[in-house]
Amino acid sequence: MNFGPPLGPLAAQAARKFAARPCLVYAGRRWTFAEVDRIVDALSISLGAHLSSGARVGLFMANLPEFVFLQLALERAGLVRVPINARFTTHEVSVILEDCGAEALFFDATTSARAGEVSDRASTLWFCQVDSDEAANGPLWSDLLASAEASRVVAAVNADDVCSINYTSGTSGKPKGVVLTHRNWAAMYRNMLVDRDIRGDDVFMLVGPLTHSSGAYFLAWYLRGACNVLVEGSGIDTMLATMSREKATVFTCVPTVLTRIVNHPGIDKLDLTSLRAIGYGAEPVPFNTLEKALRRFGPILTQNYGLTEAMMTVALLHPHEHFNEKNELRVGCIGRPYTFVEAALRAPDGREVDVGEVGEITIRSEHMMGNYWARPEETAKVLRDGWLWSGDLATRDEEGFITIAGRSKEMLISGGFNIYPQEVEALLTSHPAVLEAAVVGVPDAKWGEIAVAYVSAVPDVRLDTATLQAHCKPILGFRTPKVFNFVDELPKNANGKIDKPALKAAALREKERHG
Repeated sequence: MNFGPPLGPLAAQAARKFAARPCLVYAGRRWTFAEVDRIVDALSISLGAHLSSGARVGLFMANLPEFVFLQLALERAGLVRVPINARFTTHEVSVILEDCGAEALFFDATTSARAGEVSDRASTLWFCQVDSDEAANGPLWSDLLASAEASRVVAAVNADDVCSINYTSGTSGKPKGVVLTHRNWAAMYRNMLVDRDIRGDDVFMLVGPLTHSSGAYFLAWYLRGACNVLVEGSGIDTMLATMSREKATVFTCVPTVLTRIVNHPGIDKLDLTSLRAIGYGAEPVPFNTLEKALRRFGPILTQNYGLTEAMMTVALLHPHEHFNEKNELRVGCIGRPYTFVEAALRAPDGREVDVGEVGEITIRSEHMMGNYWARPEETAKVLRDGWLWSGDLATRDEEGFITIAGRSKEMLISGGFNIYPQEVEALLTSHPAVLEAAVVGVPDAKWGEIAVAYVSAVPDVRLDTATLQAHCKPILGFRTPKVFNFVDELPKNANGKIDKPALKAAALREKERHG
């Protein structure tokens, strides 16, 4: 399959088509498509003059309009975007920049101190702060915007040129750079535009970090001519107030954010009637969160499943598919593959498993990565015979609906039987008093491994082990966690997901302390 030009011409074409429409909103400031395009033109000319073709450029900042301008300008100039989570440490940033051989780093006031420390270690890079004109080791932001040329300039970029290097979280070791070409990204946007309900009159709220899923969603709505709204800061109160004020029609988020939204004490005081669609994904959603969201907003939720190596668009569960023929909520179900994506569940030997049997999700699609950056051995582990092995375990029913069982690395074997943490977590979060739950495995002399649950309760409710054991044992039997730990809040990593490595480390320390 040979799909699509590079992204620069696609975005430029959309800007011409929707020139006068509102394009971007942030903190009371507004830009039309034509205004955004002029900024992108100037930046692409300046960046092309300062950097060599194909140079890797780090974007280390919060959700700002400048991130959007840079994303579009880098694509137009034939440069490679390397998004870096704004919460990463100096060490994490340095590792990524060194690994990909970056030539430049853009940062803002929230990351300037860490960027300065990186600069002390990497004098060959040039640095630019997007929200200040204080001199750094590189050009000033205002100078980059002041290109003398006025005409649109689109570099000679090929569809198979590298567009971005997106780094995995690195929780299992050194982060790996996922190489995505313009063709990969164009195929991903095609998946969205074909299978998702994306409309030109939408007001799309960019809730999550632009360095991650929100950055992937932005261009899909841009190509339709919709308005994208950035939230100032990261507080839930500001997010909801902005959503109400701007009359947002769509937003997407990770389940931890959705949990905070549906449990917010002021949620019913806000006018959110403009919302017509909500997307969620990237980690398991608590049963109670999903149930509350459906009650609060109605049947407008879409579950999306993807991974960095097959960016964003592998499978989806449409709003009308959230309940089965028995009217039971499909918790843990990620739906069915996107139109232009093949997904097969396989045993370790490569054979496809039968209906109802657990297998690893493997993917074949034009939007999946071609390789990890400078990691041929790691690439060979996940790309086999044209299929991408995801590391996620799941089952498929007769209708083709896929339900996640958990990560292959998270599965534990207790007393010779497999326990899938996500199955246990789904049942735990179906208890009305449970807000969030996570299950990890730790070694055990008698059982080989045991399941340890970490649970947070809804506000002003007390939970105890006996209550949850009584809730779980009739359904899970021996798979019921042997240990329950109750915490005020589950820890989150830099991506906003539940930090299971931190919980596992805590469980191991606790076991060592008590023998």
